[in-house]
Amino acid sequence: MLQFLVNLFFKERKNHRYLVHNGSVVVVPTKDGSKIKRSVQVIDISLGGAAFIYEGSPADLAKSGLIRLSDGEAVKFKTVSDVESSEGSTYRRRGIKFKWKGVLGKEQIFQFISEHGLHTGGREGLRSPG
Repeated sequence: MLQFLVNLFFKERKNHRYLVHNGSVVVVPTKDGSKIKRSVQVIDISLGGAAFIYEGSPADLAKSGLIRLSDGEAVKFKTVSDVESSEGSTYRRRGIKFKWKGVLGKEQIFQFISEHGLHTGGREGLRSPG
């Protein structure tokens, strides 16, 4: 029974999360579907998803859309969480899961982690898709 509870609450991540250098940003679309995009600060990233901080309300950004990690193609994502960064703050933390990426999308994520990630932990799971 104890092992069941441990497994339930302390699941190991499928992909290692890498903290990123301060000031690392990505571009996400606004909710209204216009061509307006916002740069947001990334907190951490893995081959499976990312977390970023932005200022505003959840209604300001699309829950599902494209995220541009660098100058290349955009990667599709789905929002899995969106919470206040602290009580009463205008900043929010959004967690996203990357959708199917294909080889080019995986390469962009790998490149972003290589350029911006803080590699103080293990580098398990970080292999070039090529």
